[in-house]
Amino acid sequence: LLRRKLHIRITELNLVLRMMKSFLVFLFITLANGALAQSLELKPKEILKLLPDRIAGYSSSEEFVTKQMTIGKITYMLCEKKFEKGGKSIKFLLFDFSNAEIMYTQAMRTWKEAKPIETDSIVMRAVAMDNCTGWESYRKRTGQSQIFLGISNRFFLSLTADNVDLPNLKSILTQVPIDKFPK
Repeated sequence: LLRRKLHIRITELNLVLRMMKSFLVFLFITLANGALAQSLELKPKEILKLLPDRIAGYSSSEEFVTKQMTIGKITYMLCEKKFEKGGKSIKFLLFDFSNAEIMYTQAMRTWKEAKPIETDSIVMRAVAMDNCTGWESYRKRTGQSQIFLGISNRFFLSLTADNVDLPNLKSILTQVPIDKFPK
């Protein structure tokens, strides 16, 4: 029984490490090679409106950031909003890949290949809503929760939190007007 539990824990950790490695590589490439681009369909003010300006009980931890990024000939938009409350933190990253379909496909590939896991310490599973699919996870021991969503085959939303459980993070996600995202 102990050997089986150890095997399950090792499998969980390997999956978490693979997923985080893929996402970190993707994030590193997009941020390290970013530069101002000429044009995208959404303007910075428009993409900022797709994410909440306030979360009840939380304060914004710094000014909201919107950047147009270019990697070679690929151009996309990135919006970041952070909120804090006591020892809790929430971070939104919203990518608009309207001119970078390959980046959207790469971001979604990681989550499509993952196998769901639900144990007493980790929850990792697919999530689907109208017009979007993705992945949610929660590490009970550390209090870290994450929701990654592909929206309208164009946007990629990363919602991460520390010391916020998955039900509360899902409640915060309801403040994102997913039905108002351009198609």
